[in-house]
Amino acid sequence: FVALSTVTISPPPPFKFSGEDTFTADNVDLFTTTFTGTSTPNADGTSVVEMTHTIVGGTGKFEKATGSFVGNAVANLSKLTGEITYKGTITY
Repeated sequence: FVALSTVTISPPPPFKFSGEDTFTADNVDLFTTTFTGTSTPNADGTSVVEMTHTIVGGTGKFEKATGSFVGNAVANLSKLTGEITYKGTITY
């Protein structure tokens, strides 16, 4: 997936962010979302990230997709690595 987001780093954490995301299936069908969330830095250089996505469009089998889901991640911004899990519903 590709995510473009804007992060607000003031006031102090948790930092708020929002943006748009594109998820592409192996057959190149895709769906897009808008999302909002928070990122809370830890002393070890990682950040705990929580976000909520709403599906706003799609192509192919996702053309009429609707739904929403929550993402939870731990990101290491200094190494540009992380792991994310999603839970929610996509109806198409």
